[in-house]
Amino acid sequence: MAKCVFICSRETLPKSMDQRLKEVCKKLSPDNIAPSDPKILIDGEVGYGIINPNSTIQYKDQSFLMGYIVNNDKNWMIPLRDFPDGSYALFRNGNEYCEIVSDPVASRKIWYYMDSKVFIAATSQRAIIMLLGSFSFNENVIPWMLSTGTLGPGFSWDKRIKQLSPDSSVILDKKKWEVRVSSRLIEFKEVKRTKDEHKELLLKSLMLSFKGLNLDLSKWALPLSGGYDSRGILCILLTINSAYKDIQTITWGLKASASVKGNDASVAGELAERLSVRNKYYINDITNDSIETIIDRFVKLGEGQIDNISDYLDGFKMWKDISEDGIEGIIRGDEGFGCKHYNSSLAVRNNQSCILCSDLQNLKDYKKYGFPDQKLPEEMRQNKNESLSTWRDRLFHSYTLPIGFSPLSDLKLAYVEQINPLLTREVLQVVRQLPDHLRTGKTLFKEIVDSMCPKIEYAKSASSAPLQDLLKDEQIVMYMKNKLSSQVALKIFPSTFLDFINGGLQNKIKTVPGNQGHSTLKVLIKKMIPSFIREAVRSKVLLPSIDSNLLAFRVVLMCNMYELLSEDSTPPIPGNY
Repeated sequence: MAKCVFICSRETLPKSMDQRLKEVCKKLSPDNIAPSDPKILIDGEVGYGIINPNSTIQYKDQSFLMGYIVNNDKNWMIPLRDFPDGSYALFRNGNEYCEIVSDPVASRKIWYYMDSKVFIAATSQRAIIMLLGSFSFNENVIPWMLSTGTLGPGFSWDKRIKQLSPDSSVILDKKKWEVRVSSRLIEFKEVKRTKDEHKELLLKSLMLSFKGLNLDLSKWALPLSGGYDSRGILCILLTINSAYKDIQTITWGLKASASVKGNDASVAGELAERLSVRNKYYINDITNDSIETIIDRFVKLGEGQIDNISDYLDGFKMWKDISEDGIEGIIRGDEGFGCKHYNSSLAVRNNQSCILCSDLQNLKDYKKYGFPDQKLPEEMRQNKNESLSTWRDRLFHSYTLPIGFSPLSDLKLAYVEQINPLLTREVLQVVRQLPDHLRTGKTLFKEIVDSMCPKIEYAKSASSAPLQDLLKDEQIVMYMKNKLSSQVALKIFPSTFLDFINGGLQNKIKTVPGNQGHSTLKVLIKKMIPSFIREAVRSKVLLPSIDSNLLAFRVVLMCNMYELLSEDSTPPIPGNY
């Protein structure tokens, strides 16, 4: 459920591999729950280990599927067959080939490595490094982590490890001992239809995707917020089958948010009551655990792929509680129906997590610190005849979902299974045929949801605290200062850069009585200025900046991952590839 690793060797795997995989699974398991025993298979040249497995995983011979496929494709385990539709990481083995397949948006990140002796694929970079018994730090992640808080396009922490793109597979020809990658093109191409025709097709694709679900409602839950996506899922489920009245919905946030009218927590509760479904509110306030414990767990479970720790400062107590409540899987509302309107290419890249250091006021001189050059890959650039809105959404499907959303899923997969029924190929192909105006702001999807759901207000605020505010907590600032002055920090970064990062750190600024009016006035003035003017000023006059504490946290993440992967590279028992 949480993580897996698959091995194909040119020779029969040694007897010690069983114990090595058990050690890998033990190190990758969450430390705040009692995980299930790992599923280990060693069969000739092929082996795998699955960490904290549950009943949702499908097995067939030496193949396995984590997640779900639409309409239960019975040939899912056969290499070189069509990619099934669904939300999964698929590892399939045959006599001549083994093939590792990603779903349409790589909602589960898959990594792979190959040399003259062994092919290893996993949903964990750490697992591969543990088996290799060595670590080769990839400096190319530095500028991308600084500017976006992610690993960037195609990069891993180890320069030898590759990541699998969306809707792709890596195929190993066992006889030739060669690999090739097969990928489907993510292409947006408007089809001329009336609005009603587009709407009918989108609704049909949604219904087909949800009818393909076959879930045990006693083991699955729907996270319900105050927005459109989870509300749409709930209403579609109830429309398809009245049995979904028994579904468990869950909502989470700060304890103080539960009674705040108009935020995610209160709106979700009202919606659940109106539709007569169960809803439980989970609290994820900052725990009494030490900051070291909280951040260490966040880094280990998410493998430092993203900086967004805001919902995990409870030390994953909430996800522990959800798991211990008997929930084995959640139905996520991640979607690709269209993003909001932007007026400049810089605004598009900023909001699609592919802004460059050279675009940022406080990072534009990054090269003087000796960091690698950072460029936008050609396939991520705006095409000649591509509108800003089409480029925006193509980036979201091909880059933001796999690079920004998948790592957030990884954090949860340590405790529960997860599926994304709004991200099936069936649905995404229809979305990619829509004109810009029906995608922008999720216009067409919102119309469908409004037509199916009760007239209850949508949330105006989140039930969790903003990340930038949380990172100004005094304990977190002190933790970051200590990490920035460590020996591991000096191994990665020059002292002049660390001094620059340290100098920008701020403790939380308390509100001074009498200043509220000034703050409110600034917000009102900002609202009065049209967004296109703000974006024009930002792109042509003033470059945006990264919050100094957020920037420091990204540096700390890199330090922690360097340290962790160096430790992981010490083999659990003698022997490595």
